Amino acid sequence: MVFNFPSPGLSSTTNRHCNFLVERKRNRFSFSSMRSSTSDSDIDYNADMTGTPRTEFGNRMSNMIPPPIPTSASSLERGVILIIALYASIKVVLIMAANEVGRIEGLDLVLLAIWTWCVYSFGFPFSIKGEKLFHRIWGTDDKCYRSDVDDGAFYGVLLLPTVAAAKLVDVQRSPNFNEGDFNIEFYESNFELCLVMGVGILIHMFMSKHVILHNMSILWAMTIVTGISVFLVISLSKFGFFPLFEKLPWQFVLFSQIFYQVSLYSIVTTLKKSFTFGELSVVAQAITLLVVELWVITVNRFNIMNHSHFHKHSPSEVTLYQIALILGMLLIGIILSPILIRSRHLAQQPRWRTKHAHAFNNGRKWTAFSIYAGTALIIGLIGHCMKFYLSTDPYSWIINYIIESPMKIILALYWIITITLSLSLFAKYAFSRKIYSLNTKRKFFHFLAIIMFIPGYLIEPDFMHLAFSVAFATLIYLEYLRYFAVYPLGKKLHIFLCEFLDYRDIGPCILSHIYLLIGCAGCIWMRGNSILANLSGILTLGIGDAMASIIGRIYGRHRWFGTSKTVEGSIAFIFFQLFGAYIVTLICPSSNMWADGEKWVGYSFAVSVTALLEAISYQNDNLMIPLYMWALVCLFT
Repeated sequence: MVFNFPSPGLSSTTNRHCNFLVERKRNRFSFSSMRSSTSDSDIDYNADMTGTPRTEFGNRMSNMIPPPIPTSASSLERGVILIIALYASIKVVLIMAANEVGRIEGLDLVLLAIWTWCVYSFGFPFSIKGEKLFHRIWGTDDKCYRSDVDDGAFYGVLLLPTVAAAKLVDVQRSPNFNEGDFNIEFYESNFELCLVMGVGILIHMFMSKHVILHNMSILWAMTIVTGISVFLVISLSKFGFFPLFEKLPWQFVLFSQIFYQVSLYSIVTTLKKSFTFGELSVVAQAITLLVVELWVITVNRFNIMNHSHFHKHSPSEVTLYQIALILGMLLIGIILSPILIRSRHLAQQPRWRTKHAHAFNNGRKWTAFSIYAGTALIIGLIGHCMKFYLSTDPYSWIINYIIESPMKIILALYWIITITLSLSLFAKYAFSRKIYSLNTKRKFFHFLAIIMFIPGYLIEPDFMHLAFSVAFATLIYLEYLRYFAVYPLGKKLHIFLCEFLDYRDIGPCILSHIYLLIGCAGCIWMRGNSILANLSGILTLGIGDAMASIIGRIYGRHRWFGTSKTVEGSIAFIFFQLFGAYIVTLICPSSNMWADGEKWVGYSFAVSVTALLEAISYQNDNLMIPLYMWALVCLFT
């Protein structure tokens, strides 16, 4: 995306402040004087436009690196992910045997991991020997995905099954676990659902490589793949795989598979180049798990289907708000999409230069008013629906929930003040000085996560859970306003967020800041039994990843195989994250894992493996690495 500012050329005076703005498709920078005024019409919102840098100086000062050439994942990366998946499957089998559950779901993960290894290592039976793999959703082309060194298919197949296995292990060894009172079947069904979705990714890899049908519509491709997926799941269940799925109602299996495939195709066609193949798979799987949980809650609440595997699942009010906020915000985007598209269309029109400028501006304002009014109406309808799940007024509940504890009010004020001061300081120094690199600007918010989120979680964990849900829904809505140029905030958000773009942000959406929040919040949303496990995302991104980047850039000399990451940076990752965890144990003694030497060793090993993955992975580490850290802490401590 190009920002066209009508200002004069860049002055040679060093005191003139420069603003580097990203040309979205070719990953180059345009820039202009910060003193020039910018109107809404000066911004070109066409994400598909390409352009050239205005000066050679702009190219030299760019923080971007060219998009890498896609290749398969490194053997070391494959080996690490495979070993984690195998260890998780063994832990599931052992803990189920210890609890006399009598099921062997963990062996399904073993087979899935081995099959995925064969796909990447030997290309059998998906490709000719020596031919590189370019995995994609069947019926789509390579232009729908972000080009990267690794397409991330290994993560797409094994990440969430590994996390679900770790959750299953964590639940069953909980001190409060009681087979008679705890709905272990719900977590087992989630684990098997993740396995089935992983198998679905392998189906897409096979179909896109060997079944090439030209001029096939997306709808037909989605229908065929969904049918194959459902048939394969039912067939494998008959042969002993996915044993719990065979006992579940057919409506559950059909609904989960249809929605998963719809999610994959919807995301890849609407958000082109925003994801790698693996990131797309993980995002679609996460959305599917949320929707399936809502389906289960609805079935139980209204007694639509009496099934023993789900009747004990009773989520907390905070979890219900999380589902309502996240899925509700996605629903707002779907329902208001015609008006949002209209807003973007108006922003792309050059009518502001004509004599009808006043009428044109009024049209933009009325469109924005329709969007805001529609948002308020949909939120009201969602709140009305929440009454049936909470058995009380949701707005009264949230007010009473906050005011019942003075500490929650103090935390809310603390977050507001911290965000306000941070953005003010950032605008004063980072925007006005060109000496700050892109990496420095981005890591500023990583450190901000430490200051804001760790105190909040240690003091009020449930309130932090709810606050993350509100923040995530807010970021999604702000992205609507930015991309669709909704008056009057669209332009300001666009200019602000373009200060932090790197080569991964070449699609229509800017996702880095959303991934940062997901990385911090995801581990808390998992509700593990260990405080350090739940803080894995915040510690990994706020301390480990940030310090690895800073130390690696300054002192790094020895690089990991074929990557730009350094061994010195990885050592800094391990040291500072262990130090941060130790500080947490001093502040909150109940989470003191250091009194137990075995758990101390296990946590150190988890941090070391996470540091290695961060160094050798080319996926978006804000999304992938915290989830692996959470799983490793649950498995090894």
